[in-house]
Amino acid sequence: MVSEDRVIRTDFSRGEMIGGLVWLSLAAALSAFLEVMYLGTWITLPDGTRVAAPYTIIIAFLFNVVLTRTARLWTDRGAVAAVPLYAWIATYAVLVIGPAVSGDQLVGNNIRSILLLVAGVSGGLWPLIRRK
Repeated sequence: MVSEDRVIRTDFSRGEMIGGLVWLSLAAALSAFLEVMYLGTWITLPDGTRVAAPYTIIIAFLFNVVLTRTARLWTDRGAVAAVPLYAWIATYAVLVIGPAVSGDQLVGNNIRSILLLVAGVSGGLWPLIRRK
């Protein structure tokens, strides 16, 4: 049987908390970049038909859930626990705004890009809204 008693450590310094949130934010930024880069993946079926495979939408939701849940281990304040989500949104915004600066379109202007944004944000907010 699994015991329902959880042991949560609280003997960490403010510097350790900040360091943890920085690493989670870096993971969120890298995640957003990779999810945008692989959003346009297509799978070629044996008969030659190509099918869009936007699996990164699901990954964005699940990974942002993990990042925010992990951030909740460091703090009880929702705004602070959402720091990785802020990093994810900021990276997505930079990739959207990028064409104005460089001329290269990184985020497509299609429904998959909108679904990626919705999935990423909702995944990051889910642990903050849902209470056990």
